[in-house]
This record gives sequence, structure tokens and C-alpha cells, in this order.
Amino acid sequence: MKRIILISCIILVLVFLNYPIFDSEGISYLIIFTCFVAICFSVAKIYFPNDEDYDTFEKEADLLERYDGDFQYINEEFYNKQRNPMELIKWDEIISVYSFSIPISKHRRETGLEIITDKSSYEFNRDIPGIEMLTNELYNHLPDWQLNSPTIRINNYGLTKTKLYERRDEKKL
Repeated sequence: MKRIILISCIILVLVFLNYPIFDSEGISYLIIFTCFVAICFSVAKIYFPNDEDYDTFEKEADLLERYDGDFQYINEEFYNKQRNPMELIKWDEIISVYSFSIPISKHRRETGLEIITDKSSYEFNRDIPGIEMLTNELYNHLPDWQLNSPTIRINNYGLTKTKLYERRDEKKL
């Protein structure tokens, strides 16, 4: 980038010193404009080198999806490390999974997952380490994941929930 700036500056100086050398003023103007554009973009790239591109974003997303965080996974169950001692939650004990959204202030909302089991219920907000991997594991281990469920407003404070999974009891069928 610094070479481009240096070369553009040298070309600008030569064009300004030998301005009438070209047959057309338009060619001189075009060279000057091109040099200024090259200098501007090069300076912007020097001052902002960590402009995120798609590959950087994709690498960060892959790392988040592989990060266990506050959870530990086993074939038939997972552990919730947030509680002391660690709490065991089995996949087949999960009755339902909801996505929720609660307004915190006028312009911010807190979102997360609510998991209801035979024994207890859990709420995990989106800031918990490992929530991306938990969402993926829930999707992989629970059949009949409902991605097209409608969002329902629960109360006057703006709490909304979307049912993502609900266990079907074969006994009722």
C-alpha cells in the first residue's frame, strides 16, 4: 500500500511539472484523478487494515459453533456447567424448547432459549458462552424441530416466544 502511495505521488508530481506535455488536457485530468483515487483507497486500507471480510466472519462463526462454553455434551445427555454442581440434562427428558425475546430498553432486546424438561426448566440467553453449539446440538438430537412456528406475544411487557420443539408422546397416539 505504501508503494502505491509513493508511485502515485511521483506520477502526480511529474504530471504537475510537465502538465502541457500531453496532447489532451483530459488525459492529464484522468491521470491526476486516478492517482488521487489510488492514494485515498491506499490510505484508507492502511488506517483500517482489519476490515472484516466474509472469510474472517465465517472463521469466527465456525469457532463459536465448536465452542462448548458452559455445556459438556455426551451422546444421550449434556451437562449444564452454570450450576454448581453440574446439572445433567438428558435429550429424551426435554419436553419443549422455545426461543424468547424480552425488551430490556426501548432499543434493546434480550434473546435466548428456554428449555423445559420433565424435572425443571432452564433459560439461556444469547450471551452465554457455548449457546451456538447448544442450539446446534438441540437441533441434531431432537426430532421434529419446528422452524416455521409463529411467534406469540405472551404479555403486555413485550415478551415473545417461538416454539422450536415440542415432544410428542406416543402414548396419546
